Amino acid sequence: MLLIQFVLGTVIGSFLFASYSRLIMGGHLLHPARSECDGCATPLAWFDLIPVVSYLLLSGRCRYCHQKIPAATLCCELFFGSLLLTAQPTLLSLLYLTVGSLLFFMADYDFKRFMFPASYGYCLMFFAITVYTLFRPHHLTTIFLILVWLSLQVITIKLTWIGSGDLEVLLCLLIILGLMPFIWLILLSSGLALIISLISQEQRLPFVPFIAVSYLIILFFI
Repeated sequence: MLLIQFVLGTVIGSFLFASYSRLIMGGHLLHPARSECDGCATPLAWFDLIPVVSYLLLSGRCRYCHQKIPAATLCCELFFGSLLLTAQPTLLSLLYLTVGSLLFFMADYDFKRFMFPASYGYCLMFFAITVYTLFRPHHLTTIFLILVWLSLQVITIKLTWIGSGDLEVLLCLLIILGLMPFIWLILLSSGLALIISLISQEQRLPFVPFIAVSYLIILFFI
């Protein structure tokens, strides 16, 4: 059963990333009907579209023009495959999966541009409010966090150690996950970012990718 869930997740991830890439590049969701290489526009055969397997067999390059296939393709398939392993037949689990899916595409955008569209943040807050309304005890602290998020939409706070967008994501995840899982998420994402920073010697790193990976790990334990 777990294998079926993982495979199904990789298929969903592959489809979503292909659709997302088309839209980001200004293409049409339904045209062309078949997937094709972004470099040479050659229609891809079915055996070039097997999630994870095809990428590895092709060494991450197009079979025809040998242009590199974005590594984000493989990351998306693995992420969604792992994400679906956490699925349970409950509404809360469905919301967790939706938030995880949104976080991946926010992470991809942040990785490429060190920012993400405000609409992504609005969607994340919508899911945060939904989880809070349906599944969380109503506390003044949570309402305060929601007011802080709303204030960040009109007040720009410049911090040297974290971006305002990252802060909004963390506020939303605090509402969604609750305090203890959120603390673990902070520890994991900060630790991963520190390790990558030391290895790469980069002074500036996008933080949302580390948040997304940490969120995925947390889902296996809540």
